[in-house]
Amino acid sequence: MSRKKLPLLFAALAFKATSSMAQSQPSPARQPVTDPDYQQVTVPVPRAVSLVTDVAAALFSRSSDGKSKVQDIMDRRRKRSETGDQNLKVSIPKNGLTRTLGLVE
Repeated sequence: MSRKKLPLLFAALAFKATSSMAQSQPSPARQPVTDPDYQQVTVPVPRAVSLVTDVAAALFSRSSDGKSKVQDIMDRRRKRSETGDQNLKVSIPKNGLTRTLGLVE
């Protein structure tokens, strides 16, 4: 290998390493922003649907408080059973079709 190519190879290796490190770091959690083009609607659902949504939310969440996902699911279910809340929040887009159907204002 020639000495002329060596600095170029080191620069390429450093660039490759820094770009892969940047991709491996998790993105910071974003706060949900209320979109003016969507309306939040609360819908009562059966217990099985709320169970599925609680399990999916716990499995796909990035909890940083150190609890296991199973414990998080149990806490969510315990909280729902204490409050009796079996509702689900749904975001509906505000467009001509949903206005015609009377789903949004």
